[in-house]
Amino acid sequence: MIHTFRNSIADSEKLRALYQHCVHDLKLPGDYDDLLRMAFIYCLSALDKLVHDMVTHHMVEIFAGRRPPTPKYLAETISLESHSALYGSGVPPAEIVFEGIVRRKFAHLSFMDPVKLVDALSLIWPESQKWQVIAAAMGRDRSETVTELRNIHKRRNSIVHETDRGPNTDLKMPILAADAERAESFVSSLGETIFTLI
Repeated sequence: MIHTFRNSIADSEKLRALYQHCVHDLKLPGDYDDLLRMAFIYCLSALDKLVHDMVTHHMVEIFAGRRPPTPKYLAETISLESHSALYGSGVPPAEIVFEGIVRRKFAHLSFMDPVKLVDALSLIWPESQKWQVIAAAMGRDRSETVTELRNIHKRRNSIVHETDRGPNTDLKMPILAADAERAESFVSSLGETIFTLI
């Protein structure tokens, strides 16, 4: 799962490099800022996928008895239909069925917002001061770390849901290669840190 995350961050970096090549090396006419916007989307999607994959994997490990359960894991509910499938014939094995149940349950959820991210991690990580521990491991301040992720998430939402246009104009918000690079660097560090801690 960490390799997929790293590859997705690399895809984001390639989009930024393509922007640099078109604008600064080839000096092509036109606006290539959407490449930077796509880089924002890619790097944050990489984090979302990493959290989904980690939560699913470790919940299966808890289910199989190879990892201790967290209070949030123990409080999680599944439907009676899922329960029947889980304790049915034994083919496929219960762990495989459980993984499918978890993936379906969380498929429509996003874990890019700071609150939702640590809520998801509560399913597999009993640490009570998650952002404090994550920020310290990154060598950063807790509040600044949460704010940074929240701002990147807001910009991603503006790009995805509002075509990155100002609320009172039809003009796209300005974006710089440095903005995309900063988002990539932060998200890469955050994802690597979470993976290492858990």
